[in-house]
Amino acid sequence: MFADTALTTVDTRPYFERVLCHALQTGVVDNTRLDALRREGAKGIVQLATYFGTPNLRPELEAARTRLVTLVGLALEAESGGKIEVAGCLLRDKTLLALSKAGADRLRKLHTLPTERLLGAPEVFRESEKDFLARCTADTPMTYARYLAEQVTRERNKDYIDATYWLVGRLGVAREDADEWHVFCESVINSALLVLLCERKPAGFFSVERFMKLHEAARKKRSASVPALDAWLEEAPQGVRKRLQRESARFVAEVLPVIREFSATEIYRNQDRFSGLFFFDTSSVNEITHHDKACAEAWTRITGNQGEHTDVQCAVLLMVATGLEPTRSLLKRDATRIWDRFRESGFDEAAVARFIDKVVPFEYQSDVRRLWEDDLGPEASLQLDSDDTTLVMNYLQDTCRAGWKKKAG
Repeated sequence: MFADTALTTVDTRPYFERVLCHALQTGVVDNTRLDALRREGAKGIVQLATYFGTPNLRPELEAARTRLVTLVGLALEAESGGKIEVAGCLLRDKTLLALSKAGADRLRKLHTLPTERLLGAPEVFRESEKDFLARCTADTPMTYARYLAEQVTRERNKDYIDATYWLVGRLGVAREDADEWHVFCESVINSALLVLLCERKPAGFFSVERFMKLHEAARKKRSASVPALDAWLEEAPQGVRKRLQRESARFVAEVLPVIREFSATEIYRNQDRFSGLFFFDTSSVNEITHHDKACAEAWTRITGNQGEHTDVQCAVLLMVATGLEPTRSLLKRDATRIWDRFRESGFDEAAVARFIDKVVPFEYQSDVRRLWEDDLGPEASLQLDSDDTTLVMNYLQDTCRAGWKKKAG
């Protein structure tokens, strides 16, 4: 026979409404208290409408009612632990204005917690307290479950930030200097742990040259333990200690394998793949963007100081892909040779990859690699696979920096 099936319904009413109905049914809230709740509610709605807009417009008053229900419900559920009988007693004993304020105070405290694991996050990108309250009380009313989930996430962000500031301080970096970096905590923690793993007297952060030495030393390390960190953590606050112990385990499990598999040069040049893995100080950024003077001169010689233009990059890449000496502008005979060579043997993908890695300046490499792999390479393969001379020549002239006039239709 069929097993008995019990159907349950989910009560989607706001928590405040559920508490009020239960309190009325059980007699916790009597008629006298109900009349008082109506008066308090009317006053609270006007106050909220005034704070967020104007009490003279019906839509503002309706939004304020939603805000009051949200704030009171948030306070009731938080203070009662979700026990509706306890919440009913709170509704009986506390005014709606007091409960509304308690709910708003919880949201204000949540707003002060960081939304990202970012050092020195610029305030210009931070949502104002008033906008945050407006969004959480009417636009997308904040439930207690969502509040708890958001609180956990933001408190974890704060833990990361506190641990990162503590760690960089031990490495001799002042908090105000770290604020100027505007980088994510994980990249700074990874960098600090690499220094602690490899150096007997760890201090500061690394340039590219220092990173290459640290990278080599880390590869030779038989043990993945970080005794210097363990010694430091004996003096750390408990929250910082727990966070950095977890981060140390993550570093060993996730970051060290990357170091052992990929070269230092590939890690710091290939920002598409390894973005945020490590933090390089200001001097190292300059070092990266000018990593090889000879290559920079070669790029300038090829592009004639026009290397940031996409049409020039396309011309250079198509010539490299077909084994031609690259120049910034195609002559018509160059276009014909590109077409002929493509039909003979296709594109030399390995030659393009070598050119990007060895000649294209670091600051352009990610964009140029993406241009070739996602756009130019696939499209040119389709367009050049044709016997229509006019179509092919027009495509090359439209795509590349060209030195001949298009043939009239």
